Amino acid sequence: MPVSAEVMVEGFLQIVSEARLSVKQFCKTLVGQIEETDNTLVDNLNTLLQPYKLSLSSKYSKAVLYHLEAFINQSLYQDFENSVFQKNGSPKLLDPQQDRQAQFSSFVALRNLSWNEVLRKGTKYYSEEFSKFCDQKMSCIITTLNWTRPWPEQLLQAFFVAAKCIWLLHLLAFSFNPPLGILRVEENRMFDPHYMEDMFMERQKSNGPSRVKIMVMP
Repeated sequence: MPVSAEVMVEGFLQIVSEARLSVKQFCKTLVGQIEETDNTLVDNLNTLLQPYKLSLSSKYSKAVLYHLEAFINQSLYQDFENSVFQKNGSPKLLDPQQDRQAQFSSFVALRNLSWNEVLRKGTKYYSEEFSKFCDQKMSCIITTLNWTRPWPEQLLQAFFVAAKCIWLLHLLAFSFNPPLGILRVEENRMFDPHYMEDMFMERQKSNGPSRVKIMVMP
């Protein structure tokens, strides 16, 4: 790679942080766009939240936002393990070294892509794969939430930023040798502080071992 291992790791941690913040921001924007007249959307979100004994009536509560973040991340990170971010997708280049270099070149090319550039020319102009990824993830979120209205620009922009961060994270993960893995945990699993961070420290005062309620971000 044209940069040192330290720079690669530092860049990766930076993108992890950006990805997390961008999804959080997308969720806040999304909640802000939910109008009380969107009965279908509100009902559907309440159905998603029901198993966790939550509802949108407390839509600005931390718990609701964390759970919404978890649902969104589930869609966005689906198939992250695959080298081209697709179910059963095959690598574009069979030579592992060439493939890693191509992933890194794509990362460098898209790192500074702005919303204004996308508005002018569309994502497809800059990367066909990234454009497909955005379309696929957006339709996945729309289906999950049962969203029926067109998305306003503010929401589209927040989605673009989140999708771009996760796409960059994937490109960079596959620029390493071996590629960096993703760690997912199932609900009701034993909580392991060595690998997991508790989002509700102040709430967990229970006796006995804690269990995972929901995975906010892999």
